[in-house]
Amino acid sequence: MASAPPPGAPAPARLSLKDLLTLACTVVAAAAVVFGVIRGDGQREQRLLQVETDVRQLQQRDDRRQDLLNAIDVRTARIEATLQMMTKGAAR
Repeated sequence: MASAPPPGAPAPARLSLKDLLTLACTVVAAAAVVFGVIRGDGQREQRLLQVETDVRQLQQRDDRRQDLLNAIDVRTARIEATLQMMTKGAAR
């Protein structure tokens, strides 16, 4: 229990309007910083997910392109073999 101040003691200090405004500004600024960090982290996570999706799509595109190049290599090898057989037969 709080007791009354003894007589002759100074009265408890009250915050002035300037002090209240300073305190309010400090609280608002701290809240803005915390909100900014949370928001920034969310945007960073969203950007990371987008980059991950882009990388996955590029890898799939590269895999398809490599499959196509492999098919072209196989076909080219068959054509070369056929041409060699044709030129050997014509040389005889």
